[in-house]
Amino acid sequence: MQWHNVFRNQQRWNWHLVLYFFNVFLVVYGYGLRGDSFQAAKLFRTGLVVVSLAGILLAQGQIKYIFNQGKNWVLYGFVGLNVVVLPFSVEVSRSFGRILSWIPFLIYTNYFIVYLFRHYAKDEAKIKLLQIFSLIYFYPVAVMLFTGVAFQSENVYGQYVGAYKANIIGWSCTMFVVMSFDLYANLPMSRWLRYLFFLTSFVVLWAIVLTGSRSSYAGLAVSSLVLVARSRIISTYLKIGASICIIAFAYYIVASPDSVVNLRAKYANIRRQRGEVRFKLAQEAFKVFSEYPNVLITGFGFDGFRAGLERYAGVRTELASHNSYLEVLFSGGILCFLFFLIFYAINAFLKYLRFDSQYFIFLPALMIIPYFESNLNAGQFLFFPWMTFMFYYIHVSSLQFPVEEMAVSKKKIRIGE
Repeated sequence: MQWHNVFRNQQRWNWHLVLYFFNVFLVVYGYGLRGDSFQAAKLFRTGLVVVSLAGILLAQGQIKYIFNQGKNWVLYGFVGLNVVVLPFSVEVSRSFGRILSWIPFLIYTNYFIVYLFRHYAKDEAKIKLLQIFSLIYFYPVAVMLFTGVAFQSENVYGQYVGAYKANIIGWSCTMFVVMSFDLYANLPMSRWLRYLFFLTSFVVLWAIVLTGSRSSYAGLAVSSLVLVARSRIISTYLKIGASICIIAFAYYIVASPDSVVNLRAKYANIRRQRGEVRFKLAQEAFKVFSEYPNVLITGFGFDGFRAGLERYAGVRTELASHNSYLEVLFSGGILCFLFFLIFYAINAFLKYLRFDSQYFIFLPALMIIPYFESNLNAGQFLFFPWMTFMFYYIHVSSLQFPVEEMAVSKKKIRIGE
């Protein structure tokens, strides 16, 4: 809820922040487009990220902090492992094209974090990211509010709200509410904005219930658990209030026969669905790995999940893996997966737990939702916040100190001589 001067560096506009905003916003906006409009936005995104990356590498302006970029090897290690196994792809030419369009976004995300750490203190950089993401993911929330769906229905599961499907609205609401809460808790805010925040949050939480998005439920639940168990910056009364609010929503979900979750359960019983299609597809992929150990090493190729299942298991499907972490495994094999798991996902979790879990609640939801949906490719809904904060935690422990301090130290050395 607090976005004052988010794009300014003192009194001047910071165009690198503005460009980053548009890179992320175009992904979110593109989910509401179809046909030629979507393809045009996709092409524009690719051009914009190239311009943005060139700007960061060539025109950073006057830096304020000396920052150690030694952790860039984590970026190039992950990219390198994916490139090494590329010749073993099921569809080499397609995987080559897909990875070629993915790498610039990955490099840009990494160097944007490096840029932030050269111009802002680490905590200030984190606040900037939360401001940008909460502002962007409010757009689908605003669409939901404008249509009045949250005030007229008890179930929008599987439906379109404006131009967005209900699950997209659920993810947006979750991202907005947890990140806005972090801004509320860590930045000064006028009284009327505090009241507006609580009112908006209540409506947004209700909208999450309506969407039936289980990934949103899980992410919000774990973030709420961190809030109650770990937070040091809010009062016990606010923790109790947040707990009562979440429990009330949970009770409604379980108890009401008209809740979207119970309606989904009835629908599943009527159709006699015996399991999730996604889960079965993942099982087939693991069977392939057990039967073809070489494929476990190389994967199916970047974005090659469907082609791999068709070739090795005879399974034709239009569905993707819908799991960002397994997508790394299926695309690049076990070495890529272990590298990503250790240096990206687990590293982010441990550093968040150590440094930020007592003050911020955004990361659990951000790491959990991609488990249920594929966000590895640059055009996926949560690619930017997911990857950006993993790069943030990759670099956050590297040395950073003000340029002025270094200049003073050099001056003292010269005087001493």
